[in-house]
Order: sequence, then structure tokens, then C-alpha cells
Amino acid sequence: MQSTAHRTPYFRLALAISLAVSALLFFVWSWRWPLVGDASLMHYIAFLTGRGWAPYRDLGDMNMPGSYMVEIAAMRVFGMGALAWRLFDFTQLAIASAAFFVIAWPHPVGAGSLASSASGISGRAGSKLAGLFAASLFILVHGRDGLAQGGQRDLTMAVCLIAAAACLMLVLRRAATTDAAAPKAVPWLAAAFGLLSGVAVSIKPSVLPLSLAQLVLAVFALGAPGARSGNPRQQGAVCATLLRCAVPAALAWLLVQAAVVAFLLREHALAAFLAGLHTIVPYYASLGHRPLGYILLHSISPLLPLVLIWLALLPLGSPQWWRDWERNILLAGVLFGLINCIVQARALPYYRYPLLAFLLPLMALDFTRALSIPRAAPQPIPLRTRAAQALAVIALSVGGFFLAPQSAILIHRYRWWQTDFLTSLERNLDQLGGPALSGHIQCIDTNRGCGNVLYNLRLEPATGMLSDFLIFGSSDAAAVRETRAQFSQAIMAKPPQVIVVTSPLYLGTLDDYRKLDRWPAFASYLADRYTLRTQWSPTRTERWWSREEAPAGYRIYVLRGNSAIEDQIWGK
Repeated sequence: MQSTAHRTPYFRLALAISLAVSALLFFVWSWRWPLVGDASLMHYIAFLTGRGWAPYRDLGDMNMPGSYMVEIAAMRVFGMGALAWRLFDFTQLAIASAAFFVIAWPHPVGAGSLASSASGISGRAGSKLAGLFAASLFILVHGRDGLAQGGQRDLTMAVCLIAAAACLMLVLRRAATTDAAAPKAVPWLAAAFGLLSGVAVSIKPSVLPLSLAQLVLAVFALGAPGARSGNPRQQGAVCATLLRCAVPAALAWLLVQAAVVAFLLREHALAAFLAGLHTIVPYYASLGHRPLGYILLHSISPLLPLVLIWLALLPLGSPQWWRDWERNILLAGVLFGLINCIVQARALPYYRYPLLAFLLPLMALDFTRALSIPRAAPQPIPLRTRAAQALAVIALSVGGFFLAPQSAILIHRYRWWQTDFLTSLERNLDQLGGPALSGHIQCIDTNRGCGNVLYNLRLEPATGMLSDFLIFGSSDAAAVRETRAQFSQAIMAKPPQVIVVTSPLYLGTLDDYRKLDRWPAFASYLADRYTLRTQWSPTRTERWWSREEAPAGYRIYVLRGNSAIEDQIWGK
């Protein structure tokens, strides 16, 4: 048997070098990125949790407990600064890359493998090049998404899901290389699948159907030999194998959920969390929706050319490919990732990570398999095979020689050092008292940088209201009414010495402080009780991702009659 793969060693080598160098440049060019965006807000909430504040009970938010638990654990392991968070981000990408290589690594062909003997591929299935292709592009797509996407919750969830899938595939491969009538189980790998799936569920419960679907596929793959044998003894051995896999997986999954409940009970926040599921979570889910076409396009950008080529390649492949257990596990992940993007409907960059985590290795394996389709030496290559090979070469070239280096260059152009909003606000707050403001300052913001500055200065807020969309939304929403009532009661009982208002509304179209018009009572309170001390507007754009954008502006209001603050202002 001969393979066209043997005729393209230089192509494969050049492709591997281009992919590897481009991915490595991301790490070189991004390690000094500052802590900004959602991660800074999550860091701030984790910091406040250590100071006695409780999520849900004191700090109204829509994130699931697993998000906080991962954030707190990462901060304890890696540290609290920006570099520590970059290391956490790099660690997640390394775990995802390892999972890609496990999925794509050549392995003996068996009943549960990506390529069965009936598919016409003899010897070993998989491709190291496919693992490198998927890992490099996943790293680079994440990198080109910009500074604000480091360590995102959906990235953590995606890494857990793809790592869990890799563990499940190792279980299938172990079973496929042993006696088909009595396959050997690997309990610790099954437990790892349950643990990783449980962490993903704790971040977003919507992933539960995917984990169940993958487990069902694995059960069918493990049970198929015994079902076909008809021998009761062999069927009993297969059932024992299934139990040795299912029990550790279920126990590990339940262990994570028990840890979540323990976390909520420790923070005395279980009741507040359950209440938020009926108010804050559905309200947040209703905001910022995009048209379906925009969502679909954004869910695969910038991989659209590769996806189109892959869709054209699918009909040219062998029908047996669709019956592979491992391939079906990846397909289930792709389907979940796509539905996840559509249901969330906001098309935020990090929403697509679960989709890409499964789509990239699936496409990479199909491309490399089509490139390496064997043929008998005396036979001419069929037109169907030639077409599949041509599409594979085009796709790999587009990904490795264009998309990868182009992404690295784009990342290099990000002006990570331009943090005008943060440095300006931090300087102004220092002038107003700095550490003395702890417990006496209130941000009217979500993730545009005010909470980031409070975290950098280690200042506690006056109230637990950390998200502006919860007070400037529709008064018809229960979440908005409840948050307004709690916030009003808190600031009337103890007015903050300083209030910082940022110009835009999170997940809204309002800018230039027009969000204040959404709650006239609060706007009147500011006008009656506070003096506008500073209004800062950006003088230049920033480039923290693929688009040039102007940073938010901010206003600093000072409580009237506060002699300590007035002395700071006038230098007395």
C-alpha cells in the first residue's frame, strides 16, 4: 500500500513549522497583557469574597458558582496579578493542546477508534499533524480575540469539555486493544471524565446534555462487543466493564456538585443563588441579542474558509467515518457548541470556544485523513480521491500558511500598554484619598474598568451592586426592581463618599452617560447630593483586539459636605 502522504514530507514539515512558530509567538507577545475585561471583574468578586462579601447574598451577579470557585482556586495557585492570570490562561491553552494531541495521536485501530478497519485505513488512525493544527489555531483564535478574553469562563468550560472527551476516548481505546468480549476499563480515566464534566457543568449547567450524550456514546461503544457475542458470560464481562467506568465517572461528577453546594452553604448564599436563578439569570439572558445570521457567522470566525472547505470535503469521505465512536463524540461537541452560541444569542467572542474546541480537531483529522488516503499502487487514483486530497491541501495551507501567521501578526499589533482609562482613574482616586476610600466608593459600571481599578487599589465598594445593567434596565424586570431597591436602601443609609459613573451601558446601546436617564430617581440623587469632580474622556483609541475602539469615559462625583474629600480636592 502506498499513500500520497509519503510524497508530501516537505509540505508537512513547512506546515508544522508555520503552525508551531505562530502559536509560540502568541505566548511571547501576550505575556505582558494587563488584567482587563470580565476577568478583572471576576477577580474583584473573588477578592471581595476573601474580605467577607458573599456572591449572590451581597454581590448580585448572574455567573454560576463554578466560575467563582475556579477563579478563587486560580488566584490561590497562580497569584493575584496580571502576570499570574496570563499564566493561568497559558495553562488552560496547554491543557487544551494536550487534549487535541491525545484525540489526534496515532493509535492502534480498534472498535472504538476514529477509524475502523472497515474504513480502508490500515495500521494506525490519527495524525500528529492534526493535533498541532487544531492546537495552534485554537491558541491563535483565542489570542486574536484580544486582551479581555484571557481566562474567560467559557474558555475554562471548553477546556474541561475537550479534556473530558479526550479521557473518554482513551477509555475506548484501552477497551478496543483488549479482548473484545471482556474489555478492560480504566477507572481513573473515567473518573477524570466525570470530574472535568462536573467542573464544566458548575460553570454553565447547559453543558449537561453534552456530557450525557458523550457518556451514552461511550457506553454503546463499550457494550457493542458483548451485545454482538450473544454469550451471557461475555455480556456479563462487558457489563462489569461498564460499571467500572460509569461508577467512577458518576462519583467524580457528584463530588464536584457537592463542592458547589458546600461553597454556597459556607457563604450562606444558597437561598440568594436560587432566587437569582429566577430573576437575574433570565433577565441577563434576555439582553444584547443579535440576529441569527450574525451569530452563525461569528461563531466560526475567522475559520469560515476552513469550515466551507470541510463541508465540501465531507461528501467525498468514506461513509464509515460517520460510524466511528470517537468521531461521534466530537460531532456531539460541535452540535452542542453551535446550539450554545445560538441560544446565548449575543455572539460574544468567548461564547464560541466550546464549539471551536470540538470543531478544530474534527476538521483537522478529516483534512489529514483525506491527505493520506491510501491506494493500491497499480490502480489509478479515483477522481473523488483526488478532489478530497486537493481540498485537504488547500485547507491545511489556508490554516497553516495564511490564518496562523496572520493571526500572530494581528496579535503583535495589539497596543496592550495603552491603559489610559485605568491609569487616569487610578490617579484621580489616589488624589481623593486612595486607601481611605475603601468601603466608601461606588462604581456604576460593569466591566469597562472601574472595578478593575478598585481591585488594583484593593478598595472595597460601598455596596454590592457591581453591574450597571441591573439598575438601568427595564423596570418591568424583577431583577432590576429588586436591585434598585437594595441599592437605594444601601446608599441612603450610608452615602458613598465617591461615586464613579462610566459612560456606556453594558450590553446596551446607550453611551455618553445616557444610561442615567433610565433611572431618573438616581440621576436626581446624584444632582442633589453630589458634586461632579472630574469628567474624563479618552483622547485616543485603543486596540486591545482586532478593532480600534475608544475606551469608556468616566465621571467622578463627590459627596457634598464631606470635609475630608474637600480637603483632598483643594489641597488643604
